[in-house]
Amino acid sequence: MSQPWTTLFSLNRQVLMARNLADVTQDQADQPPAPHLNSITWILTHLVENRRWLLETLLESGDRPAATGPRSLAQLDAAMDETQAALAEAFDGVVDWREPRTHPAMQVALPLEQIVGTFLMEEAYHLGQIGTARKLMGMPGAMKAPETAKV
Repeated sequence: MSQPWTTLFSLNRQVLMARNLADVTQDQADQPPAPHLNSITWILTHLVENRRWLLETLLESGDRPAATGPRSLAQLDAAMDETQAALAEAFDGVVDWREPRTHPAMQVALPLEQIVGTFLMEEAYHLGQIGTARKLMGMPGAMKAPETAKV
């Protein structure tokens, strides 16, 4: 079952994140796109920390990394790559996906496959927020439907 999880997190990283960050400058990423909204930098930092939290759960290390301050887009991109490789390795090491573990945010016992699923859904949600931030900054949307052939 590891391959589907690796593929899904990779799609988030290589498709949603890459497309939504295309042409976004560091200055744009650091500024909230509208009042009372988080900046793109904040969202990406949150996603990196969530991936590290998921890794802690997968590896049962009991070690939650401390939150970090704002980073550059290049540093966040590299951190997402690092966590992608670490997740792929951790997924390969899982023996029982139905084993109950404590979800780190909800503090309830759930099968590991459900914990991983909630992290995947949250990541996709936040990457969608980056797409919305693009629009709020006056940039074109990055996710486009394939063009259909004209008859």
